[in-house]
Order: sequence, then C-alpha cells, then structure tokens
Amino acid sequence: MIFLIYILIVIFAIGLYIWDYKVPALVIVFFFLTSGFNLVSEDLLKDSLLSKGMDYAILVIVGMVIIDSFCIKNYLKPDRLIWLILTFYVFLGVCIIYNKFAVGTSWNDIIRTARYNVLWIAYLIFRNLSKERLSHLMKSLFLVTVICATLYILQIFLNERILNESMKVYANIFGMKIPRFYNQPDMLLIFTFMAIYFNPYKGMAKIITTTILVIALLGAFHRSLIIAFILAISIGYVIRLSRVKRTVILTSIAIIGSIFIVFWGYNFANSRTIKDISIVTSGNVADIDAKDIDIETLQESTFTFRIAHLLERNQYLLDHPEAMLFGAGLMAEDSKLTDVMFDFKVGLLEEALNKTTQLDTGDISYSILIMRYGYMGTLLVLSLYIFLMVYFYKNRNNPVGLFSFASFIVIIVISFSSSTLTMPVSFLLPLVTYNIIQKSIDDFN
Repeated sequence: MIFLIYILIVIFAIGLYIWDYKVPALVIVFFFLTSGFNLVSEDLLKDSLLSKGMDYAILVIVGMVIIDSFCIKNYLKPDRLIWLILTFYVFLGVCIIYNKFAVGTSWNDIIRTARYNVLWIAYLIFRNLSKERLSHLMKSLFLVTVICATLYILQIFLNERILNESMKVYANIFGMKIPRFYNQPDMLLIFTFMAIYFNPYKGMAKIITTTILVIALLGAFHRSLIIAFILAISIGYVIRLSRVKRTVILTSIAIIGSIFIVFWGYNFANSRTIKDISIVTSGNVADIDAKDIDIETLQESTFTFRIAHLLERNQYLLDHPEAMLFGAGLMAEDSKLTDVMFDFKVGLLEEALNKTTQLDTGDISYSILIMRYGYMGTLLVLSLYIFLMVYFYKNRNNPVGLFSFASFIVIIVISFSSSTLTMPVSFLLPLVTYNIIQKSIDDFN
C-alpha cells in the first residue's frame, strides 16, 4: 500500500514540476530523502520493489532532468563542477564494470550500493532555477527542520520516541540521567548554521528558531559533534575579522595551544587511547583480538575503534592491490559475496546473526568509501566536497557562503565518527547554496 502511495507522490511531484511548481516538487524530493522528514519509517517499504525513500527521490530527480533537458537550451553546458561530477561518473562507470565482470558482484548489489550517487545530477536542476526559487526552497526546508527539531527536543523531555526509530542511550549530566536519541533530523546540521548566520526570520522568531535548532543539534550529546560545532563557530567568527585582528587571535590561540600541549600532551601520549592505536597500527589489524586488546574493549574506546575499523579495511586494500584502485566491491552487507570475501574482526556485532558487520558502518565515512571505491574513487568523492568547501570559503563574505562553509567544517570533522559523507543530504543542500551564491554573483555583475 505504501509503495503505491509513494509512486503516486512521485507522479504528483513530477506533475508539479511540469506545471512550474518547482519548489513544492523539490520539497517532495527531500521528503523522500529524509524518510518522510524523519517521520515515516522505511520499514514500511522493506517488502516493496523500491525499499528506500531515496529510490523515489531518484525517480523524481531523473524525471525532472529529462524534462528540463528537452525544454531548456544548453541544459548540459559544462562548468567546473559539472566536469568534476562527470569525472566521478566516468570512474563510477568503470568501477561498476570492474565489479560486475572482475569481482562478480550482482547487478542488484551494485545498484543498491551505488545508486545514491545518481543524485549529484540534481545540480543541473538547481543550476537552472532562479535565486528566488532556490532561496524559497531553503526557507521551506528550514521551517520543516525547525518543526522536526522541536519534535526531537520533545522526545528528550518525554523520554519517548517521536521521530523514526533509532538507538537510545542515557547520559549522566550533573547527576541527571538524560536520554540520548540518535534520530536527529537529517537536515539539522546545515540549517542550524543557516539559523545562526542567515536566518530567514527576524526578531523573536529568529531567536526561537535558532535556539530550537542549536539545542536539537547539541541535544544528542555527541562529543565529536559538540567539538565540531564549537570549532565551526569559532572559525566562522575569526575568518570575518580584519587581517590584523585575525593575526592577533590566531597568534594568541597558537600560544595558548602550545602551553596546553606541553601540560596535556604527556598524559595523552601515555593514555590508553594512544597505546591502543599503537597496537592497532603495529601489525596485522585482522589479528587485533589476539593481541593486548580484545574487540569488546576496543568498542568501548570509540575513537580507537574507528581508527582500527578504518585500518583493518585499509589493510585489506593493501593486501589486494587490485582493490586499491576500484575498491573491494559494491556488494551489500547482506550479500553472500560479502561473507565469502571478508572476515573483518573490527566492527559492530549483528546480534541476530552473531557476526561482525563487514562493510556497513555509521562510525566512520572513510571505511565505506575506500571499500566501495578504493583510493581513486575516495579521492574523487572528496574532491567534490573540497571544491564546494573552498568555494564557500572564497565567498565567506556572503552569508550563504559563510553558513555553508561552517556546516562543511562540521561535516568533515564528524566524517571520522559518522557516515555523513555518504548521505545525499550532505551534498544536495550545499549544491543548492552553491547555486544561490553563483546567481548572486551573476546579479551583481
């Protein structure tokens, strides 16, 4: 039933786009991408032909691009970003051929693991929309995210899940036991910085929306996210200063940092984390459970666990040179080929199957990237993010560029503790703001 409803929504969205209601149509795309704005569980689709909301978003995006390509002159005219995307797509095409005919990966697995990359073509849609429509899209999604963030905060007070189901643990804060929900709204990150630097509302509404989004962002009590947020806000403040003030502040930070390193560095150098990492890097990571630390102990030290997770996958690439270029394979976690090819010791335990997760992880983006696409593919993916990040930095005097750059700082930092680099929202929203800035420059010229 839900499958038929979603297909009707896809047709409706494409119809809206044809009738020139382009912003509502794109809001529907993000509805699909975020599992119904984090309110509609994808478990409802698990027995359907298209089992992820992302699949329906791809259908809408592809439909929009096909329609535009027939209606807009010079629609496919290349620019710098187009060339980067095309380069990645050429690599991806070769990677798919390699996986099918050299590795033996099934078409089903290849489509399941690589299909989200199709969404980069949404750049063509955003590039041909007016600045006003793109700004309207951002404001609409901003309001949706504020509502979802309010529901997320309400979960903490009620200690009851409201958004889509996910893990819940407890944190002890000043002696109080506070629930930590891991189902933060998917678009929360970029819109928190938009609220701070370029809030579409004024007065009390601006204060309320900013407060809600910041509380929701920090409300999961993720250490890496909190550190990244503070770092991004600090950098955002410094880069807007004059050169003299910036130099004074950076010099002061360097002096204070040196003093901090002197007093804290020795203790850190002798900490369990450093010892664990040295054990991980000393030899074959696959034999880590036979050494001085076992997997359970390793998982308690989350930073060490992530480093070990990455290093063990990287060791596989080093032991299989053919995988260094195109990755180990585009197979899914539940593929039979996965069980045949891999026997990693470091990973989360699938309790139902009593085995270690081999490929999928929410703990670090780079393990996924190097296993799927090898060193070359990972470099091409990162080049797309770096291109956008550098562009936003160069346009930091534009408030859209500033909040986009600040959000990218957090994306890069937490990529070492999450799978954020493989999430479509992480690049689709920056593609929108990239085009807003481009059109602002064109208007100025």
